[in-house]
Amino acid sequence: MSQYDDVAEAYEARIVPRFRAIAERLMTVADVRPGDRVLDIAAGTGGLSRLVAPRIGERGRLVLLDTSSAMLSVAERVLDQVAPGPLGHPDIETIVADLEGLPLEDGSVDVVVAQMTPLLDSGAGVAEAFRVLAPGGRLGVVAWGARYEETGILNVARAAVGVEPYPPVQLRSIRGRLSRAGFANIRQRTRPMTVKHASLAEYLAYRRAFGTVGFAKETIDSYFAALEREVRQRKPADGPIRIGWSTTVVTAVKPA
Repeated sequence: MSQYDDVAEAYEARIVPRFRAIAERLMTVADVRPGDRVLDIAAGTGGLSRLVAPRIGERGRLVLLDTSSAMLSVAERVLDQVAPGPLGHPDIETIVADLEGLPLEDGSVDVVVAQMTPLLDSGAGVAEAFRVLAPGGRLGVVAWGARYEETGILNVARAAVGVEPYPPVQLRSIRGRLSRAGFANIRQRTRPMTVKHASLAEYLAYRRAFGTVGFAKETIDSYFAALEREVRQRKPADGPIRIGWSTTVVTAVKPA
């Protein structure tokens, strides 16, 4: 059972809308074309895939891969409700699997996309993405950037209940990892952004929608109490909560 199975509906309701702007940013540079065979790695509830589907149309094929069957069940429901674009609905399949062991044949997809996943941190995952891409295939991934204010907030709360901090983002290692896998034409762009939550309560509900893997049940309430204290210290005013984010978009090509 995946850590995300229990929060799939909350993830769809609270997190996907927040990540919409990030998905749209990736789609402005991801080279997705009509008729493409596209693999969405760690697809979750399909927040990115619902932007890919209208681009590839009925001649295209879209595969969503995730470790959570519950997440993919939500994705199937949502994608079934998405109105067809001018090119029609693509052929869509969901697969429960890990990004370091893709159950796809060599050279079987034209584009690999991923949003806010550990793909770029995994040498094995990058190698798998390269393997399943056809010659001339394209990679498009958006991940967190280094200047991510929320990491500091979360790590204070994690330390309060004895949970290891999130590791720092290592942007400089991405290009080398992709190059070693065989990718070319690697481009990397980082941009700051700010996200707004209507209230502290809404922010805490948003954080709960990620699940609480790594936390003992008896520490979860203490963790969220510590998180609330830290947010209040940094953002003492009542009303909307604004937190700085940073996202990095990476594109690359598998040589023909």
